[in-house]
Amino acid sequence: AVVSTQSTGTPRETISPNPKSTSWFPGHMAKGLTRMQMMIKATDCVLEVHDARIPYTSRNRVANNSYGDKPRIVLLSKADLVPRDELDMACRRITALESRPVIPLVNSVRGVSRLRRVVRDGVSMAHADQLVAKKDSYLFFLSGLPNVGKSSFINTFKKEHDHSANKLPIGPEPGVTRNISNRVKILSSPPVYIYDTPGVNLPRPDSVDAAMKLAVVGAIPSKIPGHVETVDYLLYWLNRKGQYRYTGHCGLRGPTNNVYELLAYFARAKGLLDERGAPQMVIAANAFLRAFHKGELGRVMLEDV
Repeated sequence: AVVSTQSTGTPRETISPNPKSTSWFPGHMAKGLTRMQMMIKATDCVLEVHDARIPYTSRNRVANNSYGDKPRIVLLSKADLVPRDELDMACRRITALESRPVIPLVNSVRGVSRLRRVVRDGVSMAHADQLVAKKDSYLFFLSGLPNVGKSSFINTFKKEHDHSANKLPIGPEPGVTRNISNRVKILSSPPVYIYDTPGVNLPRPDSVDAAMKLAVVGAIPSKIPGHVETVDYLLYWLNRKGQYRYTGHCGLRGPTNNVYELLAYFARAKGLLDERGAPQMVIAANAFLRAFHKGELGRVMLEDV
């Protein structure tokens, strides 16, 4: 695959990624999508989770087409990992395109109280649309790509409403949730329950760029397009957005477009060397991506708003 070996610090104007593969649609996703389409009829409101770092690419049009006229709220997870001005612009654009409320979410106490308001807003929307009569309890549907933060959303409420319940498993790799879970109580008054669903990708991404963005944020495993190829795509966006914090993590004197130079410096800085003292490039690539996922490389949105 073609990656950049240009060492100049001038950001690349364009990138033409050549990934090893772009598709990741394992069997559990196909089964999950079929079951989700059957269950949606019984739900009162859909909470659709997008990753704020790729707010447009993380929309799953195949799943969205099955929602029909159900009340729907778009949640932008990991909003604390992108610049505030770009987040605000993305929210306005999605609101205009979708005609749906768009709510950014962060991992904080303030974020928990916002989640409660989201759920209550969903109940109100169901009544406003006159799609459901007043009920004793409500059932919500949580939808989104793999690794977008759906299980973390539910775990926030499980701690409040069911102290004996085990947390839903979460992890850095996509595909941790493989089945639709039993319903989980997320609000007491009125009683609201929600299903955690497996993240479902498109059977084939809309473009190579879309596939690379999904790999960078962890919606598909980075090994699918290639570990180094995924870091190279991330490096392009970091430079394009003027986010050069990575230079300090790598011990570089300034920005670079050469992904091999980047990973070699990063590997040496983090002690990721083999017995001969050579950089372990794949291990370094995975560690670099983890640093990005944690926000250690600075706030950046991988799309133009």
